[in-house]
Formats: sequence, C-alpha cells, structure tokens
Amino acid sequence: MSVIETSLRPPLLATFPENGPYRWLELADENGLYAVCAIATRPEYLELHITMTRWGPRTRRSLSHDLDWLKDEARRLGLPRIMGVRANDKGQFDEKLFRFARLYGFGEMCVFQTASLAVD
Repeated sequence: MSVIETSLRPPLLATFPENGPYRWLELADENGLYAVCAIATRPEYLELHITMTRWGPRTRRSLSHDLDWLKDEARRLGLPRIMGVRANDKGQFDEKLFRFARLYGFGEMCVFQTASLAVD
C-alpha cells in the first residue's frame, strides 16, 4: 500500500482544473495502481475525489490502509474531516457510492446536483 503524490494530473481526472487547488495522488499496492485521487484543502475539510481503476478484496484492504494516510494528512493540515465527493457529468446517480463510502466509515451522506449557465 502506498500513496504517491504526483505533479501531473492523472488522465482519469482530466475534467479537473490543472492549475486549481488540487493535489494529485496515485494509490498503489503490490499489483500496481488501483486508484487515482484529487485532494484539496477547504476551510473545514479535506476534499477527496477518488476514481478506482480496479477492485477486489486485496484492493479493498489496500484502500483501507491508504485512507489512514489521508486521515493523517487531514490531521497534519488541521482539518477535522475528509469529505468524499463524487461527480458525474452524465447526470447519473451512482447507487453504489453510499454503500462504498460506509465501508470506510464515511457518514452524513447527501445528494448534491449542479447545473451551469454560460454568460456570454
């Protein structure tokens, strides 16, 4: 289990702003990369976006250990919580998200939808 911070935005996170507030992470275990993340410091929490590249029992255990690193990082930054955020630009609701989040101790779940309007 390892968390690798990289200066390059992972291709799976191409919709995130390259020069925004995000730090890029790769999560890997003995079988290689299993997830990529974007994290950002917010006033009251560490924002976390995670995209899994594979799944299974070993990956689940690896992610559990790597979340400990994220918790330590939030503590180091003086932040009391991590807020996991899931975005879907196709307007689809991810029915598995809340179950996935509960596996790792996340709570206080809600659905947040947005739409944007271009101003010419």
